[in-house]
Amino acid sequence: MQATISSYKKQVLILIAAIGILRLIVAFNIDLGNDESYYWLYSQHLKLNYFDHPPMIAYWIRICTLNLKLQDYPGFIRLSSVISCCVATWFMYKCVATLRTERAGFIAACLYNASFYAGITAGIYAMPDSPQMIFLTAGLYLVVLITQNENNWKYWLLFGVVSGLCIMSKIHGIFLWIGIGGYTLFYKRRWFSNARLYAALIIAVVICLPILSWNIKYNFATFKFNGPRIDIADTKHNWIYFRNEILAQIFYTNPVNFVCIVLGLIALIKQKIARFPALTIFNFTGIPLACILIIISLYKPTLAHWSGPGYVSLLPLAAVYIDERIQRKPVKFAGLSLGLHVIVLLVCAYIVNYSPINFGVPSGRYLGMTDPSLDMFEWKEAGEKFDSVYSSYLNSGKITKQTPIVCEEWGGSHVEYYFCRPLNIKMIGLGNIMDLHEYMWLNNERKNSVDMSQAFCVVPSDEFYYYKKYYTDYYNYSDSVTTIHTYRSGTPAHNFYIYHLSGWKGTIPVINY
Repeated sequence: MQATISSYKKQVLILIAAIGILRLIVAFNIDLGNDESYYWLYSQHLKLNYFDHPPMIAYWIRICTLNLKLQDYPGFIRLSSVISCCVATWFMYKCVATLRTERAGFIAACLYNASFYAGITAGIYAMPDSPQMIFLTAGLYLVVLITQNENNWKYWLLFGVVSGLCIMSKIHGIFLWIGIGGYTLFYKRRWFSNARLYAALIIAVVICLPILSWNIKYNFATFKFNGPRIDIADTKHNWIYFRNEILAQIFYTNPVNFVCIVLGLIALIKQKIARFPALTIFNFTGIPLACILIIISLYKPTLAHWSGPGYVSLLPLAAVYIDERIQRKPVKFAGLSLGLHVIVLLVCAYIVNYSPINFGVPSGRYLGMTDPSLDMFEWKEAGEKFDSVYSSYLNSGKITKQTPIVCEEWGGSHVEYYFCRPLNIKMIGLGNIMDLHEYMWLNNERKNSVDMSQAFCVVPSDEFYYYKKYYTDYYNYSDSVTTIHTYRSGTPAHNFYIYHLSGWKGTIPVINY
């Protein structure tokens, strides 16, 4: 017997509550990762744009840590992501329920939460993708409403606001407009004379002006950084990059979701499922992003989660396919995808905190290198052990309270969160802007409050670098102070090498634009 409309809404709310609680438990019980600590760094100095990304994640973290009052707890830094996933789930449900049926909407909600990108990368970790997913899914919902009533000013204007905020979360949000543009060009040319479309576009552009104005002020620093990452001119094919991108797109989408998307596209081409205009717009939104990254991966390395927003845009198609074509227990089929997600999530959480196996280098100087789980393990404990080292130097008069810790690249934010923040130590970046990123701007703010005559640096074994190579232009002398050891289930996990630098001879790198 088919469930009533109200029962599907209840099931969606139960889904949001149940998996939201599970994500919160995970969020509060693993340390911050490298990227997350970097976005926490954003939240320390709010701006209208940052070197790598637009600013939304910084404001999200500020709000959910109650203006940084709760920043000592990684779970509150990630709270914004868990909340974003819950809200985005509701928008995904409304999108497909309005487009097709309440059952299809519930299936879409399941598929969204089953996505490893939407449910973990953007659903647990503090990443720019988290706020982006709220505005992306809201944008998809508004696309459905627009295609059902294209003369409604409210829907168009709201789409302008939502798409602008999506771009202010992460630049991928521009693909919402690529979707609208592709559909208008190939299927709905009369929209070119629809004033509502241009009003929405103007709103989106105005909202995004801080990105442009910031880059004008700083000589287009963001574009200079990201441009070489996707520039494929004068480069050779690399099939390993290509393979990795294909596998990443399949895995991050969730293999079950991915198969349903492909089958949905085939069914749409063969006209075996309903051809809703909104689905066409979603295809123009998602497919170009996935294809562009595949092309780039033939020449350059790509990050696994970059394609995530594209596949989220294609999940409504997969939900419609399941609702229409899988006759036997379609909701349970969607549950299969969600079940796989929950199993992988729990296994990964277990591995991070309790795995007796070191998946990286098992011993020596590079202990733990290539084991990604160590990025979120025992950083807090290592930072607490560093307290006694720093305090002993301070109490003996060897250093002052203004003695900083230095880093050679943006990943120093990980050390800053767990080593510097608890002791009110300043972190200073020593290097160039392409490595330091936001630390170049922070150096401007911090340079007058530090004593650079001496410094410490912390080198994790799983992210080992030859510190003398990076700091020889800044310090004459360096000494090994101690090594902080960490263990996971009795097995050596990773080490933290502590070095003392002295004989300052350099100049703190700062922004001179």
